[in-house]
Amino acid sequence: MITHLDRYVLRRHVGSLAMSAVAMWLVTVVIDLTENIDTFIDHEASFRQILRYYVFRSPYWILLALPITTLLGTLFSLGGLARRSEIIAAKAAGVSLHRLLMPLYGFSILMTLGAVWFTDFVVPGATYRYNAARDEIRSYSRTDGSRRQVLLQDVAGQFVFARSYDHQRRRAHEITWERTRGSHTIERATARVALWRPNFEAQDSGRWMLLDGHYHLLDQAELQVAAFDSMALTHLTLTPKDFSRQQKAPEEMNYAELSSYIQRARANGEDVARNLVDLHLKISFPFTCIVVFLLGAPLGAATRRNGRASSFGLGVLICFVFYGSVKAGQALGWNGFLAPWLGAWLVMLIFGTIGLVFLRRAHT
Repeated sequence: MITHLDRYVLRRHVGSLAMSAVAMWLVTVVIDLTENIDTFIDHEASFRQILRYYVFRSPYWILLALPITTLLGTLFSLGGLARRSEIIAAKAAGVSLHRLLMPLYGFSILMTLGAVWFTDFVVPGATYRYNAARDEIRSYSRTDGSRRQVLLQDVAGQFVFARSYDHQRRRAHEITWERTRGSHTIERATARVALWRPNFEAQDSGRWMLLDGHYHLLDQAELQVAAFDSMALTHLTLTPKDFSRQQKAPEEMNYAELSSYIQRARANGEDVARNLVDLHLKISFPFTCIVVFLLGAPLGAATRRNGRASSFGLGVLICFVFYGSVKAGQALGWNGFLAPWLGAWLVMLIFGTIGLVFLRRAHT
């Protein structure tokens, strides 16, 4: 049952979190504006362009600042209660520290779920639009049509992967075409090159021709392989415009898009370690809401005479170590020293365990 004390503690906590979030966002904007003001001036960026730049970049900054926002909000809210002896008064009334923190435990879980949704549904799209706004300001297109590592999906379960694509010559190199049924690949063709043969009788129509490759039929009892000099992909509806379209970077993809990209890239023999780590981080990083709260709650509740300045300094120090550890785990996962999932989750497990130990030892 929610009591008046629960509402009071929760209100103080949410207020401190909001204050910390706004402060961190303002600091980030000022730092970025200081670094990029010359670029804006040199390229004569309009107010509308600059506004779009910061609107679409803000979701990423909010997510990146999640650990320090959560920690500072926790230290400020509980530290304020401790300095005013409100925690001591609650204990004297028979309310233990864990009972006092109960609504904040629940709120940190809800905040984590919200951060998972925010990471998957808001940040990728905003990041894509931010990159487009940044490139618009700098007066260059994100792509001239030529690309590397092209992975496309077509109708009827068809997939195409190419090591590179030359848009000027409408030519793809080291290409693999697959047709799937459900989760199974039923036929595959690999070729040294693919050329676009236009149909001059109909505008923007034609077909892709594979040259110097092998065809694999996989849905029979025995594998059938045949070499070919040329092979027409008659059922492929992709055009050169599809090949030249800018492919999203991993940070611009949501979980499902990145997972699908990894699956197809792995099937074509690509090294996907970096993308796997980034995929797991999309889930693990939002859990900093819980992990950092577990670290900050006993520290904030133990505050006596220290003011906001000391709480801020302690929060920055802890977050500096936390951020460094997250980047170290990511790098270890990228380079194969840790399994991708462990590179993303190891820091959360370590700091979460430390936080639980602090809570267990806290005077209740």
